[in-house]
Amino acid sequence: MIWISPKKIINFELNLFRLIWNVSSMSANPINFTRFLQELKRRKVIHVMTVYLAAAFGLLELTDIISGPLNLPGWTITFVMAFAAIGFPIAFLLSWFFKATSDGIKLRKYVSVAQWEDFYLADLEQEPDKPEAVFHHDDLVSYIKGPSDKLLKAKQGTGKEKIYTVSSLVVIGIVVLFFLFYSGKSIPFIERDWIVITDFENLTDETIFDNSLNTAFTLSINQSRYLNVITRQRMQETLKRMKKEDRVHIDEETGREIAIREGVKVCIVPGISRVGTQYILTVKIQEAKTGAIFRSEILYAKSQDEIIEKLDQLSKKIRRNLGESRYKISGQSKSLSKVTTSSLDALKQFSLGIENHINLEFEKAIIHYENAIRIDTNFTSAKASLGNLLFERFDREKGREWLDQAILSIGNLTDREKYGILAFYAVNIENDLDKGIEYTKTLIELYPDHPIPHHNLGWYFKNHGHYEKAVEEYKVALRIDPYLMLTYGGVIWVYLENLGQIDSAMVWCEKMIEAGPENPWGYCYLGSAFVGIDSLEKAEIAYTKARNLDPDLFLNQYRLAHVYRLRGMYDKAIEVLEEILRINPEEAPVHYNLGINYNLMGESENARSHFLEFRKIAEQWVDDYSDNPVSFIANGVVLTRLGEKDAGWKIGKRALELDSTIHFRFAELLAVQDRKSEALDHLEKALENGYRDLVWLKLNPDIQLLHREVRYQDLINEFFMKN
Repeated sequence: MIWISPKKIINFELNLFRLIWNVSSMSANPINFTRFLQELKRRKVIHVMTVYLAAAFGLLELTDIISGPLNLPGWTITFVMAFAAIGFPIAFLLSWFFKATSDGIKLRKYVSVAQWEDFYLADLEQEPDKPEAVFHHDDLVSYIKGPSDKLLKAKQGTGKEKIYTVSSLVVIGIVVLFFLFYSGKSIPFIERDWIVITDFENLTDETIFDNSLNTAFTLSINQSRYLNVITRQRMQETLKRMKKEDRVHIDEETGREIAIREGVKVCIVPGISRVGTQYILTVKIQEAKTGAIFRSEILYAKSQDEIIEKLDQLSKKIRRNLGESRYKISGQSKSLSKVTTSSLDALKQFSLGIENHINLEFEKAIIHYENAIRIDTNFTSAKASLGNLLFERFDREKGREWLDQAILSIGNLTDREKYGILAFYAVNIENDLDKGIEYTKTLIELYPDHPIPHHNLGWYFKNHGHYEKAVEEYKVALRIDPYLMLTYGGVIWVYLENLGQIDSAMVWCEKMIEAGPENPWGYCYLGSAFVGIDSLEKAEIAYTKARNLDPDLFLNQYRLAHVYRLRGMYDKAIEVLEEILRINPEEAPVHYNLGINYNLMGESENARSHFLEFRKIAEQWVDDYSDNPVSFIANGVVLTRLGEKDAGWKIGKRALELDSTIHFRFAELLAVQDRKSEALDHLEKALENGYRDLVWLKLNPDIQLLHREVRYQDLINEFFMKN
């Protein structure tokens, strides 16, 4: 048994009281703060803590270096950091209460507060010439022995002592900051710069690692806000421009080519191999241009069960090598087993789902997402991806059910995934556009270089009627990734449909075609821009190019047919419209447009046949969508075209009763009814309320009946020429 005398216990308690009293009184009295700093220095606490922090930092660096070669578990560094943090206050207290002497470590004796105050405030002031202090004590002897002038200096503190004290505190502060924020950077990499990650080189014969490791590894690194990763979609677009779109596996050579083409300096090349039952995970950090290896890392996994954990460690090592501090890494890293799954089988299915989703093979993607969830019922990312896909393209109700499940465990996801899903859920499920905008803004604050949130925010702003803000966000997305075809479409559509700024639309059409010359939408938009400036011949050329690239792009086909009609080329318009019917016999508006063109050719029987076909479909719309005013407009115009003017008016005017703001659609009915003055009244109201689709004003076959009216041209001049 160890015997501790009551005297020592009392002395320790009194010292602890004194420490607490000194700390608590610092804020109330600056003198106390100075005295406390002097006491820290006298007890050598500052010196001890400086040494402690330097040693802790060195230990952490050493652990980081040897953890890979020694195959230490992933929690080792976390344990060392926690151990160092816990040890800090312990070291502080030990250095305060104990002192090193020639006889060993001893507990410091207690000096009462009254004695301390008396010594400083009474003895030295009242008897400055006294050769010795009134009392002597072990803890004070170095300060109070000697002549009175030295005692005064002990009380007041010399300037040199103050400098030493402040300097020591500064050193401690620097060590603490260095400990937390030191990047360990050994590679020329700038914060928020870009990297290319190639596919894992799988040197095992286990296909389960194909796709799955790529997805997990990229997802782990993508949590970082310090660096940016070129997305799979962007790499595929680059491969198309390189005429290598048939490349399924992006190896080291292909990855470097992509990086060079995209202006990226650093390429990450991971791989996996196997020796016996042990797996070896490697990664090379290369200079893309020369292939020189900046750094390489290696980790070992005893079994497949350890691979997900090792991928986490590998991604953190890459982030450290590229210059990210431990502080940022620890705050921006959730374990892969939590944000994805601990099952490689489930991860494999999820990866295949993503691949098919990107390649627009949606049915296959659904199967793989469902398989992933079947293997791991807690796979939140798979639930969110499946819900998103189903909601947007197949079954909104079933999609909502999966999204509801994903939202329940949204905290499991990375911030990048979480805020994207929350925004989608708010806009599409909760019908709260403002909430979706706020979530998206939060995501952009976290990841300002990720182009998709900027695109989504542009889309939300457009739907909110904030068209200038929408264009601004679309342009930011395109500055980040100049090959986002959907975003080009967003910019151009806003200029054409919402702002009526044809010149601006034309500029962005040219940019879109330059970035994606094989994309039919660029030519479709360009054709529409030419319609806006009444250049129908050029519009025909652009629409024809789009048609050759994709005959299934029905918007383009319809608009090409409208241009042929406006140019009096009715037979060609009919040819295009009949092609649409061959591709999709259910495309109802084709019949209405065929009826118009046959009428213009004088073939009334053919015209009537197609109008009757359209009428049959329009009547079904009224039954199925009785709350939609457009259904009643469609019935009204076709009945009028069939000569049943009164019946057309009777059913058509019900649209205005359902929605008094549909001025443009009501103007169509009034124009067909030959009530041109009223039609122009409603057209003017539509324009006053912000309608700006000049292209459709010129292509619309019903509004065309107003084109020769002077007032129509005056309205066009008033609302569009100023743009």
